[in-house]
Amino acid sequence: MEKAKLAGPTMVLLVRNLENSVAFYKNIGFHYELVGGPDVQHVHMTRDQVTFILHPARNEADVRPFSSVEGGLYFDAFCYTDVRLLIEEFRATGIRIARGPDLNEIFSEFTIEDVDGYRIAFGG
Repeated sequence: MEKAKLAGPTMVLLVRNLENSVAFYKNIGFHYELVGGPDVQHVHMTRDQVTFILHPARNEADVRPFSSVEGGLYFDAFCYTDVRLLIEEFRATGIRIARGPDLNEIFSEFTIEDVDGYRIAFGG
């Protein structure tokens, strides 16, 4: 029996200000796409095989990244990549590195923080 292939995953990020969040992700090379109909609209921000769905919060207090709660990890999303290449790209655009970089021959990693406090780690 042939099995269906999965792509993604895609994460939903509840955001305070959609325009500010879109600008942040565009600045780090993600592409914008408005998705949905008249009742439900959100934005897909995609770069290569990574997509974040940005959805506006009705109440700002509802925006609570997992990395900000007690017991949460230090990141909300993790992306595998060529760390050395990406960190140079981000440094050139002025993106602040929130954690790291930890560069070594076994596994390298760094973390950025977006405008809503979501921490995105990149490793490889």
